[in-house]
Amino acid sequence: MFMIHRTKRKAMARVSRQHGMSLIESLVALLVLALGIMGLAGVQARMLAENRTTNSRAIAVSLIEDLANRMQLNRDAALSGAYDAVFLAGATILPAAVDCSSATCTPAQMAQSDLNTWRTAMRALLGPGGNSAVFRPAPPLDSNQIGIMIAWTANEGKDGSGGIRDTTVFNVTSGTATVCPVDSICHLVYVRP
Repeated sequence: MFMIHRTKRKAMARVSRQHGMSLIESLVALLVLALGIMGLAGVQARMLAENRTTNSRAIAVSLIEDLANRMQLNRDAALSGAYDAVFLAGATILPAAVDCSSATCTPAQMAQSDLNTWRTAMRALLGPGGNSAVFRPAPPLDSNQIGIMIAWTANEGKDGSGGIRDTTVFNVTSGTATVCPVDSICHLVYVRP
């Protein structure tokens, strides 16, 4: 009996010395779990931003292909510079153009109608931050090539001060400098109509 009583006393002493340890262990486990969940939330947010950028780039490629096809159908006007356009400032209204789907147009009128239709679609697909420039590259590049640069608002590249981490995306000399607008991501392709 004495032996059983002594063993019970040792077990109880051991339990009383560990009083409160399970609470600390639980708090540490909750902290580790919270950090893990916050890390997963950060990864998810970054994946969403990258997905938006990838989607915008796919739209830009599709829009460039659309304009290149329009230029091929109106090749003489494209080579004469009728499709050349600079980045629009803000919500600039597009210049008036003849609706060539219902009227007979000259090649220059067709080019202006194509640009208006194309830029309207670009703004609808890329949002109000969507912008574009169409330009002829300066020598030594081929004079039959036409540069098409599409810009859209950069949402995910902001740093803590409100600026963009890498502002030098493109700086193309085309007679006048064609530079990607501030706070934008650009996609540039040279086409040959």
